[in-house]
Amino acid sequence: MALDKQDWLRAAQCARMAWFDQRQSAPPGEAELFRMRQGQEVGERARELYARGVLMGSEAETRARMADGHTGTLFEAKFAAGAWVARADMVRRRSVGWEAVEVKSSFADTGKLEQYVDDLAYTVMVMQLAGVVVSAATLLLLSREYRYGAPVQELFARRDVTEAVLARASEFAREAAGRAALLLGEERPEAALVAACRECAQFASECLGRGVAPTVLELPQLKTSAMLQWGVVAMADIPPRARLNGLQERAKMAALSGNVVFTRELGYALSQIAWPCYYLDFETVATTLPLYAGHGCHQQVLTQFSLHVRPELDGAVEHFEYLAEAERECERELAERLVAALGEAGSIVVYSPYEKSQILRLAERFADLAEPLGRIARRLVDLLPIVMHHVYHPEFGGSFSIKKVLPALVPELSYAGLAVGDGSMAITRFAQMARGEISGEASVRETRAALLEYCKLDTLAMVRLHAVLAERAAARVVS
Repeated sequence: MALDKQDWLRAAQCARMAWFDQRQSAPPGEAELFRMRQGQEVGERARELYARGVLMGSEAETRARMADGHTGTLFEAKFAAGAWVARADMVRRRSVGWEAVEVKSSFADTGKLEQYVDDLAYTVMVMQLAGVVVSAATLLLLSREYRYGAPVQELFARRDVTEAVLARASEFAREAAGRAALLLGEERPEAALVAACRECAQFASECLGRGVAPTVLELPQLKTSAMLQWGVVAMADIPPRARLNGLQERAKMAALSGNVVFTRELGYALSQIAWPCYYLDFETVATTLPLYAGHGCHQQVLTQFSLHVRPELDGAVEHFEYLAEAERECERELAERLVAALGEAGSIVVYSPYEKSQILRLAERFADLAEPLGRIARRLVDLLPIVMHHVYHPEFGGSFSIKKVLPALVPELSYAGLAVGDGSMAITRFAQMARGEISGEASVRETRAALLEYCKLDTLAMVRLHAVLAERAAARVVS
């Protein structure tokens, strides 16, 4: 088996996780494939900077082109050293040695620079082990100044990371043989409690969490340093010296007892919601390369809202919705529809700070709508902190995402079976329409219906959740 960059980077987090992933990793879903395709498109745009570059197909072709003394730039150059293989986005011939170039879809002022240095250092390590002299290392990152339709030269910013990359590549080379032996061996590497346990698909079934419930990973707001200091997997084994905050104590009590916890203060928190009550949810689209004129990379665009309204707790529920045309940017129209639908009185219930940030952004963008949008922002009531501070269900698993809270407290509602079942898929499908990848009247109509159904369930979930919480508060239930 050949080992690649993903194997290397995963093994740096946990060798056991990388060992399993090498053998049974799940194929990427539609949203992940779409993100990968956007990254490939950025790479293709970067190649336009070097018109004489040549696309490589194999390791043998790469070696031949590097040896011919004439080809200056190679795209997707392939290298192999022992079990390790790598593809460099670009390698460029220099007076002495070669420059390795990695193209990234983040902005030049990214906070992920250390991670990207490691990415490129892996490639450089394999190149060096294969006998290539690497004299320079460069990251090609996106410019925040780039706008739709501008020349490709304005899309990228270069960062010279030669010193850091060569130092890391030297460190990596000393670990290469041992790491390969671990990943290719028949025996599973030793299990250890590490930060990567939080995202590991095998933690509960094939590793330290097997047969243990609940685990420390189900504590909300748990710092990795505390988890590693305790060195325990079972929540029941958390040492007495551990200093848990009130939220964590409530979660621990619920998880160990199996009972739902509602605080006595829940009723007061809910009393801040004024009637009539509006339940609001937004959806956005954001792609690596801009979709619309005047837009930059990764620019978020509001595309949709769902709004359920009821005059009182037991009153009849009305529903309003808006979904933009994908072919054009419709934020102005969305803002006008929103102002008209939300009236002047009553609370607007949301389930995150995101809606407020977007309303304030719209107010800044459209000066003539700033006053009504500002009034809307002042009426917002976020249900998330109310749930976080006053409710805990063992099935939350340490998360207060609506996707966790809803099935636990309102099991009759579910996202399962929806054609669009989460935010990533909603972004993907709308972007595919905007890019013309979903076309034809029937396909577009079907996609729009799926997007509306998903967003509608988000606000219906808040309606039902509010009712359940109000019922519990009225009964003064404390488990």
